[in-house]
Amino acid sequence: MTNHAEQPAIVRDQSAALPRFLTTRRILIALLLIALALRLIYALRLDHRAPYTDFGGDAWWYLDTGYHLIGGEIDHVIPAGPVYLLFTGFWQRIFGQNQPEAVAAIRTAQAILSTATIYFAFLLARRLSGDARAGLLAAALMTVSPVFLLEQGTITTETLYMALVTGGLALFLSIVARVRDGRPVRARALVAAGAIFGLATLTRAVFLLYPVALAGFLWWLGRKRVVRHAAILLAVYAGVVLSYTAYNLIRFNEFIIGAQGITSFVYMGARGWSGPEEMDQQLLEDVPEHAEIDPTLEDRDPALIEGTLRAITGDPLGYAWRRVSELGGAYLQPHGTVLFAGESVKDLARRWLTEDRSLDGLIRVVRGDWFGAKLALYLFHYAALILGVAGIWLTRRRWPLMLPLAGFIAYLTLVHLVLMVTPRYLFPLEPIFIVFAACALVIGWQRWRAQRMARNAG
Repeated sequence: MTNHAEQPAIVRDQSAALPRFLTTRRILIALLLIALALRLIYALRLDHRAPYTDFGGDAWWYLDTGYHLIGGEIDHVIPAGPVYLLFTGFWQRIFGQNQPEAVAAIRTAQAILSTATIYFAFLLARRLSGDARAGLLAAALMTVSPVFLLEQGTITTETLYMALVTGGLALFLSIVARVRDGRPVRARALVAAGAIFGLATLTRAVFLLYPVALAGFLWWLGRKRVVRHAAILLAVYAGVVLSYTAYNLIRFNEFIIGAQGITSFVYMGARGWSGPEEMDQQLLEDVPEHAEIDPTLEDRDPALIEGTLRAITGDPLGYAWRRVSELGGAYLQPHGTVLFAGESVKDLARRWLTEDRSLDGLIRVVRGDWFGAKLALYLFHYAALILGVAGIWLTRRRWPLMLPLAGFIAYLTLVHLVLMVTPRYLFPLEPIFIVFAACALVIGWQRWRAQRMARNAG
């Protein structure tokens, strides 16, 4: 295995070039404090009673189910993973159900988790580029990016899930660096990485197969000498995930790995999503023979599988186009715009381009509801995507560190070529794109500076 010292580094750690009082550590601490303050100011000014009044909404479901789950009051299999439910239930058991103080505590904890994600992004970018400034830039971008500020105030899984995924990946890259350089890897690092990945899967089950791929990558990178490392990581990961499988087997006699509902998401990917009642009606129309046997479709999986197969085989080209266009639309639509009321900026702009193209029409677009906030979401999102792709290319020579991060982007993209997808489901990729974007900016600046110095010297 090639020693790290023999590999051409893309950039060197230039933290020493900073003014003496502006050390990397001090800048990072300042960024994290600013990020935490911004998140707390935003989150604690929200209406903490609102999630309890939106009956049937995602936030209400997470709160209600979490409260009963942690109290042992659930008498059926929960379709989602348990970690975020335990998280919401814990704070409600302390402050009480339907109490605004519980939601305030959840949002405070999520502000801390969101700030931790910024720290993990710093570690990822610094490790990937070999330059502390790339880490600081990634942290700065995530500190001021409006979507992360908005998301940590919502009662959904994303904030906790992103903290677990980025934290686990930061730890995994440190393991990869040791394996690549021929240095010993501590067992506790492997145990911690496996446990964190397991918790991430029990937060969002879509992550299920990626830690298996990471264990395979670790074995492949080090070959026989790190079989033990890959085995430890995989065993701990499987133990955490299968603990929930054992719980459901013992209590409900149901075999579940991660979460239920994958057949529903595959069916929705094949047929489209228009609401729960509309989906039930569509399913009854697609598989009437199942409805005759089981009118309520209590056992939905056979009907969902049959309905999916009929949708695909009935119009394979239409199915392929639906999946590609839905995935592309989810990438192009920034997450977070739906949190603002009013007409879509995308719809206004499309209408102006196709029907109007006048100055007055453009002014109406600019004066649309929450235009400035939505525009900021679009600018940050597209900059992260474009520069992130550039960063993947520019860090290719450090492929042992690049592949686990780029692989997560590829993995989630391929999964959602089959499963239904929305911008929210792709949002956990945003920190990874920002890490690559920060590396691209620093590497690009380094190369431009080197070329300018060469021209001046000539």
